[in-house]
Amino acid sequence: MANVMQLPDSRIETIFGERDFLDLLETYMGSEARRWLEDWLGENDDMSDYIDDLEKESEGLRARHREVMESLRKQSETIAALIREKDIDRTALSAAAGIIGSITWREINA
Repeated sequence: MANVMQLPDSRIETIFGERDFLDLLETYMGSEARRWLEDWLGENDDMSDYIDDLEKESEGLRARHREVMESLRKQSETIAALIREKDIDRTALSAAAGIIGSITWREINA
């Protein structure tokens, strides 16, 4: 998509991309200004890579969180079903509670 800029001398320039802007910058400010901006933009590429890595890590953490929550939900449903029964199976109830304890201990100490 093109951007239209009005320059201080009232000229209108159409910028189609980074190269057009850099050419315009070089025309009005010189090659040193262009090189400085190119270097600065290059440094920001490193930041973009870092941000992309953080976003991937965050996605992995969200997926892990969802997996853990689904496991906890399954065990809580098991406990709820055991409690609703007329004769409570204390062994099964204890096993489900133990699994919840293991999951939470693992997540706290991970």
